[in-house]
Amino acid sequence: MNTTLIEQYTAAVLEFGFRDGGTVPPPAPSDPAEVAAFAERSLRILDKSKGEVLVLFGLGGGEHALALAAGLPETARLVVCETDPATARAFLAAHPAWNGPNSRALVLADTSPWAQLYLLAMGGARPDNAALVLNPALPEEARTQYRNLQRLFVNARPHQAINSSYLSHVGVQAPDLSVGVILAPDEPGLDEFFVQFPDWVREVVVFWDAEEAPDRDFACAAPIRHLAHPLDDFAAQRNRVLDDCEGDWVLFLDGDERFSEDVWGLLTACMLVKRLTACWFPRLTLYPDETRCKAGYGLWPDLQLRLFRNEPGVRFTRPVHERLTGVKGRTALVLDAPILHYSRLTKSPEALATKLKRFDAASGGAISHVLSDDYPTIPRALLSEATFLVGSLSMLLLEENPA
Repeated sequence: MNTTLIEQYTAAVLEFGFRDGGTVPPPAPSDPAEVAAFAERSLRILDKSKGEVLVLFGLGGGEHALALAAGLPETARLVVCETDPATARAFLAAHPAWNGPNSRALVLADTSPWAQLYLLAMGGARPDNAALVLNPALPEEARTQYRNLQRLFVNARPHQAINSSYLSHVGVQAPDLSVGVILAPDEPGLDEFFVQFPDWVREVVVFWDAEEAPDRDFACAAPIRHLAHPLDDFAAQRNRVLDDCEGDWVLFLDGDERFSEDVWGLLTACMLVKRLTACWFPRLTLYPDETRCKAGYGLWPDLQLRLFRNEPGVRFTRPVHERLTGVKGRTALVLDAPILHYSRLTKSPEALATKLKRFDAASGGAISHVLSDDYPTIPRALLSEATFLVGSLSMLLLEENPA
């Protein structure tokens, strides 16, 4: 199991202390006999399942986690998922042996349940090698949240989507993909944006935020169709793009987003998975340079539903932070094909502030964005990124769209 990922990610979250209040009142102590009985039952479940990882959802007062750690077999590891950083911070301060380099007992802390799910999967915990237990001392609201996370983990089926070029001996044809894009004429890095697209992409459909498309050529292996319409709201603009996409599949990217060359080489694998209707991708916001990325407090995995079958009824809603609706059936959470988000590296602070004001205006005042220079970050190398030599993408398959 990749304990380094969990240790360092949790450390970054807890060191930052972003809006979590810093302290948490201690819960009422649990009955020692009940704690001992819970630990015995849970360890018996682990033994019967022949699992390698015991996952406890929720720290509570810490007694249940300590009891599990005390009885943990030498061949197993304990991971405690905690969505309240202050609770995790207080526990680890009192028990410094946890989350150490050689510790078999770890706290995974982040406010985002999606980050919890991703980190468990990327760390090597799977439904077939993990036993899951819910802390009985949690208040009902927390129990409901952790039950949902537990259900997601159990229902998500790990899958390796194999690159279609490896199947070339059976004549696999590249999927029919349109790429949809909304662009401003002054978007920085447009040459780098267009050069990323491979020649198997059917078309790149661009709607410029302007009265007419700029008179400029871009180097691109795929054909580009330039259209223009002044941006009113983001959902309406994306729907205009969608209406002009002719491929069986559609992928949306923004001008400050890229896939790596390796991911582009493997992306066809997503569209060959049986009965798959759409893919969610983690988005890595690179900051303060390309070697690090934002993490914690919802900043990662920052899930984006960007690749989907071009079917009737699929539309974007909401004028800002638009949401794709109408996607039904099996979807995938792709683990190791991040969208690389260059916004903080390519745009000046003034340009970013102007962009955020436009978001605020599009929301009709319902949202107020704040730009900060201070964010928790981790080394980008901690998070898995697929390479073409491996020949596949790691994903979690869900029979229903989690949206």
